[in-house]
Amino acid sequence: MVEEAAALASRLKHRLTKKDWTISTAESCTGGLISSLLTDISGASAWFKQGWIVYSNESKMRELGVEKSAFDDDGLGAVSHKVAVQMARGARYKSGSNVAIAVTGIAGPGGATETKEVGRVHVAVIAEDYFLVRRMDFGDNDRLDNKRSFASFALRLALEAIDRVERGAKTETSLSSGPVEIDESEEVSGKASLHGTEEWEGGISWGSEKKTVSQSLKKIDLASLIDWGK
Repeated sequence: MVEEAAALASRLKHRLTKKDWTISTAESCTGGLISSLLTDISGASAWFKQGWIVYSNESKMRELGVEKSAFDDDGLGAVSHKVAVQMARGARYKSGSNVAIAVTGIAGPGGATETKEVGRVHVAVIAEDYFLVRRMDFGDNDRLDNKRSFASFALRLALEAIDRVERGAKTETSLSSGPVEIDESEEVSGKASLHGTEEWEGGISWGSEKKTVSQSLKKIDLASLIDWGK
């Protein structure tokens, strides 16, 4: 598993350098493992910008601008697609990187709830203005094994997101500092079933006004602007 993760990190590095892109990370349950895998590669300073380990809800809000409502909506808590994509959004725009990976999950052995078992993870990747979020359930494994599985899953999703951007992924969902209207008749963002997983994707646009990241993050509630499905 370690070799697989290292190979995925190397593949991601080559994709980034080929496009002259940079990457940042926002990690909760993996505790910096993704950043470690990426910075184990010599010369990472040329394409790895920054990493955050935001374990508590408070740090997610303070450091990355995750809205409090993302934790409260529908009782989803921190392990949800809403929190994951807002973590990635904050990392992407606060660092100025082209790509951001965010991960939040339950590594175990504790932390499970009635609706979320140990081994569940939500990973979000934002590549330029496209976001891809996917949930996976790895099962009740050893804590370290789950963390390694989560990290490999996140690296694979980053590669997939870059692939989709290169293929011209649709990014109609709008995110800006002003009022946004979404035509619910259009499938601009939604949830799809993928062999037992769930996926959300869409686009983010910050508009033309030049504002600091902190100002933008305070004014925008991504969860309220996007139809995430039920």
